[in-house]
Amino acid sequence: MDELLVALDTNGLYLERDLLQARRDGLARRLPAPESAGIWSGRRCWLGWYPPDTSEASAGDLWFDPVEISLMVLIPQTQEDLAELAALPPRFLARQTPFVGWVSVRQMAVWQAMGCSLVAGRDLLVDTDAGPPHAAVAGVPPALAWDIALFLGKATCDPDYWEAAHEALSAEELTDMWPDDAPEHAGEVNSGFWIVVGRDDVLAGTPWDNDLGDSFPYLHASYPAPGVRFRTAVSSQLGIINPNDESKSWTAIGRRRAAMAGNE
Repeated sequence: MDELLVALDTNGLYLERDLLQARRDGLARRLPAPESAGIWSGRRCWLGWYPPDTSEASAGDLWFDPVEISLMVLIPQTQEDLAELAALPPRFLARQTPFVGWVSVRQMAVWQAMGCSLVAGRDLLVDTDAGPPHAAVAGVPPALAWDIALFLGKATCDPDYWEAAHEALSAEELTDMWPDDAPEHAGEVNSGFWIVVGRDDVLAGTPWDNDLGDSFPYLHASYPAPGVRFRTAVSSQLGIINPNDESKSWTAIGRRRAAMAGNE
């Protein structure tokens, strides 16, 4: 892990360095996010293999995933959805949570995508001008972006997360999460066809509008998607999912421990 910490420091990824070191040192199960977290500093930040139980966490909490080496924020459901939940019979409420889920505060970087694809044995196709390893990865076909996220037990971030995030987070926080005007993969809508979400639509609170014109129509699973980025998300209903069997989403993933064991 020492080599990884040095690499993170060398590339200016101080947030990831600080939280990974805190996780390694076992300082606490949770702590205030460090100054290197920028706009997120001071928030309660959980450390661990998996997100905290929803009974312990609060909206706006952070979770540092030491497997993806990614900081995620917990997004509550919209007020409208919460009102609908409150009207349900108690037997249904037992299977619901007041949260949509966890969303990565940064788009996946080149080095993260390359690492996942190498371990998973997949070829990674990216834009030729992808930039340095710590830059956001772009040009990954939507199905491969999904596979990379699923390898981590996660999904790509879809409009449902962004709709709730627009209500829960400030404009400054949303802008910090999405600093560049580049679209993101947003999941599969029809068998084999995928959508992208535009930054302006997210900042306006209308992620389903997809006002990208003809630049990014529904994409085929294998379409290279030049310029399109992606980030991971974790549903509060499903939690970390088993990448080998999506029908058993409640199954703990041993590979998360295996992946981290090599960094201890």
